[in-house]
Amino acid sequence: MQRLKKLVPRSLFGRSMMIIVLSSLIVQVVSIYVFYYSHLDVISKHMARSVIAEMVFVKNSINKPGYKSLLKELSDNTGMKFSLEYNRWLKTKKIADSDWRKSKFYKYIDPIFDPYNRFKSELEIHGLKPYQIFEDDEKENFITVKVQTNRGILAFDVPTKKITSSSAYVFTFWMILTVFLTSAISIIFFKNQIRFLKNLSEVAEKFGRGQDVANPRPSGSQEMRSLTISFIKMKERVMRQISQRTDMLSAVSHDLRTPLTRMKLQIEMMQKSDEIKELKSDIADMENLVNEYLEFARSDDKERNNVVKIKQFLIKKIINYYEKLNLTINYEIRIDDNFEIAIKKLAFNRALKNLINNAFRHAKNVSLKASISSNNLIIEIEDDGPGIPKKERQNVFKPFYRLDEARNLDKGSQSQGSGLGMAIALDAITSQGGRIVLDDSEKLGGLLVKVFVPL
Repeated sequence: MQRLKKLVPRSLFGRSMMIIVLSSLIVQVVSIYVFYYSHLDVISKHMARSVIAEMVFVKNSINKPGYKSLLKELSDNTGMKFSLEYNRWLKTKKIADSDWRKSKFYKYIDPIFDPYNRFKSELEIHGLKPYQIFEDDEKENFITVKVQTNRGILAFDVPTKKITSSSAYVFTFWMILTVFLTSAISIIFFKNQIRFLKNLSEVAEKFGRGQDVANPRPSGSQEMRSLTISFIKMKERVMRQISQRTDMLSAVSHDLRTPLTRMKLQIEMMQKSDEIKELKSDIADMENLVNEYLEFARSDDKERNNVVKIKQFLIKKIINYYEKLNLTINYEIRIDDNFEIAIKKLAFNRALKNLINNAFRHAKNVSLKASISSNNLIIEIEDDGPGIPKKERQNVFKPFYRLDEARNLDKGSQSQGSGLGMAIALDAITSQGGRIVLDDSEKLGGLLVKVFVPL
């Protein structure tokens, strides 16, 4: 079963063609087989028996009174010529058959390949044996049949049209031609149907990456039109939901910033004290939380992809940025200087900084490695921190989720964070069709974060 699965095409077009072509071939083979063993066999049997009857009559009439004139009249009327070679004997030594002719299956297809099969059977049934059959190029449309008799070899020149039917070849030709014609029509038809499906798949893939794509035009079969319309409606609902979420949280953020600003002004007018200092710290934490909520809500859905030279982007936006903060990243970028990729620059930059900031919060040494595979840009961020337990690696991507262990992914200098850092990073990467995988770092012993972005 597994071997058969490997032979089945993977594409919908290939599988559709396989179903159609195989069905057509099976129908044609069965039709040909039934035709040969019913209609053609009956016709061949009657034609062969008619000729055999004449041959038996000739054989039995030899040396009877007046047989020469009688047989001459028979020859003129039937078109079958004959002659007697006195005291001659046929060589009856059999030539060894090949293994293929000895197989049980050969007897079922032999009538198809041998047009004289039924004629040979009738020769044996009527006692005209041993015999030999020859096709002579000099005698076009005739075959020579030599039959052994007591007096010698009786040779017949039999018209081929009297023992074979040309309809068999015409039938086979049209059956095979029909397979090619129906297969060609099916290929053209299904290619058009599959093209609509491929276009819809490409649009859905781009939309899943967060790219701005136009609505596909409904076309093709009724089911394809229905599928396209359903996709357009789903796309509109998703975009409307994202817009409503962004607008709502933006409004909430704006409303919260107004009283925070008033509180900051009132505190500045008060006398300095330890209580006032703590209030300032709490207000700063609240501002940070509001900014994180807004950043998570924004999700960069309106940002479009831009083609960038990824090596220069990583060095300029990431490596140099942390050098200015006196934070050293050991990096290895195995990418050509001129290699370009289409990404959302702001979202990609924010995702990498969130991941690296998290690494620096809990580790001293951080490394970054970038490379290109056949299908993806791969960025690996490693640290020598405490890492994340395997059972928590899926949970840390949930919004507002915080670890209780030593490593808190969103722990800041002043607060325990909102639990949105990893969620923001994941959202930024998945909006471009990518993914993030967490693992153990073999090199540094801490956490390994792998970021995959499709090319």
